[in-house]
Amino acid sequence: MLPTLGHVALVIGLAVSLFAVAAFTAGGRGGDPRLLASARRAVYASFGLALVGCGAMVVSLLNHDFSVLYVARNNATSTPPFFSFISLWAALEGSILFWALLASGWAALVLYRYRSRHPVLMPWVGATLAAIDSFFFAVLTWPGNPFLRVTPVAAEGPGPNALLQNHPFMGLHPPLLYLGYTGLAVPFAFAIAALITRRLDEGWLAVVRRWTMIPWIFLTLGITAGAWWSYEVLGWGGYWAWDPVENAALLPWLTATAFVHSSMVAERRGSLKAWTVSLVIATFVLTLVGTFLTRSGVVASVHSFTQSAIGPWFLAAIVLALTTAVSLLVWRLPQLTGTGRPTSVVSRESAFLLNNVLFCGLTFAVLFGTLMPLVVGATGGGAISVGAPWFNRVNVPIFAALLFLMGVGPALPWGRASWSSVRERFSLPILAAVIAVVGAWGLGMHGAAPLGTLGLAVFVGGIMLDELVRGARARSRGRREDPATATWRLATRNRRRYGGYLVHTGVLVMAVAVAISSGLSSQTSATLRPGESVRLAGYVLTYDRLVVEPLATDRRVTEARAELTYSGSQRGTLATALRDYPNSTTAIATPSVRTALGEDLYVTLLAYDAATRSVTVRVFVNPLVMWIWVGGAIVAAGSVFAIWPDRRRLPVEEAQPERLPIPEAAASVEGA
Repeated sequence: MLPTLGHVALVIGLAVSLFAVAAFTAGGRGGDPRLLASARRAVYASFGLALVGCGAMVVSLLNHDFSVLYVARNNATSTPPFFSFISLWAALEGSILFWALLASGWAALVLYRYRSRHPVLMPWVGATLAAIDSFFFAVLTWPGNPFLRVTPVAAEGPGPNALLQNHPFMGLHPPLLYLGYTGLAVPFAFAIAALITRRLDEGWLAVVRRWTMIPWIFLTLGITAGAWWSYEVLGWGGYWAWDPVENAALLPWLTATAFVHSSMVAERRGSLKAWTVSLVIATFVLTLVGTFLTRSGVVASVHSFTQSAIGPWFLAAIVLALTTAVSLLVWRLPQLTGTGRPTSVVSRESAFLLNNVLFCGLTFAVLFGTLMPLVVGATGGGAISVGAPWFNRVNVPIFAALLFLMGVGPALPWGRASWSSVRERFSLPILAAVIAVVGAWGLGMHGAAPLGTLGLAVFVGGIMLDELVRGARARSRGRREDPATATWRLATRNRRRYGGYLVHTGVLVMAVAVAISSGLSSQTSATLRPGESVRLAGYVLTYDRLVVEPLATDRRVTEARAELTYSGSQRGTLATALRDYPNSTTAIATPSVRTALGEDLYVTLLAYDAATRSVTVRVFVNPLVMWIWVGGAIVAAGSVFAIWPDRRRLPVEEAQPERLPIPEAAASVEGA
């Protein structure tokens, strides 16, 4: 009964979403307020129906209803309730169901938020969002029906994918990514509406930027959580391998980041309008590309799903979305010609333009490296592999240039910068960077990548700190405030600028941590008998014993656990394991990670011999890895600070730029 209710809810959701598309389109052309209100209610209803479908699936999973094919393939009676619940998004059809819930939720939220505002734009925003919802409901009705029944009904199932029930991060990483992916449909809908209605002035950008930043935050956290999951679960000692599905999440993040920077120039100088709209379109299309790569079975990855009939549907959606959006863009191109052009190479708008070029180049490089093996294989060229060495060789220089521009761009004025002001602003940060690099080299840090990244980080951080100190000092003198109050009020009255600086600080922390952890890590492997030890980077690890027993939370899973004692910078005991799941042909590693501020001790069990009690372990000492996760949190916090509404101001679409009567050093508040 419950699975039938879930399926019927999805079918009705499709009908209601299609009605919303038609009603919004007719209302947008005729201006009938009753029709538009009916269309909004239809979108609200579609969200409720998606919620009913997800609820029916969750209850079926928790009750182990093996009459539902999805449950029979991805659940077992011994699966713990937590992993049964998150199995909603652990496999193909359930993940699309969860995606439809989030997509319809974003649509309902936006339409409710602007139910009485932007009367020209919102009908077309609603029509676009409802069309996207219709696509997902259609996929769930036909090729991706999660409520297909199976007979005879099995008494037991295989359980979720072994990798996806080996760590609770599975409950965090996918929802964050999905919130980011689905939320990026909102700026796309506003862009389509602006193109249709010719409302291409700077007003729509102010709305779209905030609705881009919110899913961008979720996508940032999702990518960071995915790297953390990879580090904690897969047992290889790393966190980013340029896997095709990792790249699929990175691609829309890159173009969304480029849009955020481009929109500042479009708002302030009236230029880069066509580029800005193109970035919004590219971001949404790349979310569809990522979904296609993950769910079509065309790539092999621990993150991807099996091959299915859903792939062609997503490929058709990519073509339709791209064709429609590009056609509208070309149609309105004369209205998108900007009036402002960079007046000098050394200016903020020129730095932002170069920043956008680099982001687009980085996007192309990642997309090229991801798709090339697929293209070569599809055209009969055989199997090729584009791995981490290629991606690092191509992308690291671009990342370095972006780090440099993170500091230089916001510090330059709009229009034209004099060489004397450039020299004044950059001399001390350059000196600090040189001192930091020389000091790090003297302390034993070697390697171009770690030293170069550290120097860039100190240079960029010095510029941002100098900007903050100058502004706070000027405000303190002009308003007679103490330094702490002046700094806080300066930041809170210019959230976009100083929130951006906090985001950049988080990126710098992550960049230094990645460069040092990847360039200065140590590793070794050893086969040990009880009582024997292995040494690495000042640590001594002594193997104590091997325990082979059923897993306490799932008796069908056999765990072979090696227990060790370690001493060095950290001291204690740890246990690293191999788990044999009934639905996995190979044992799943469960590494043990001991984290400190300076470094991680990371131990993975590779093999064991139950007869001799010997084990083979791989040991890593990875410096500064924890700061990658800290940097990701700083990026998210800075983004929230930047978009946090200021109650003293008018709504964003009505606000006028605030002018503070303070000296020039503190008054450069617009932009970054």
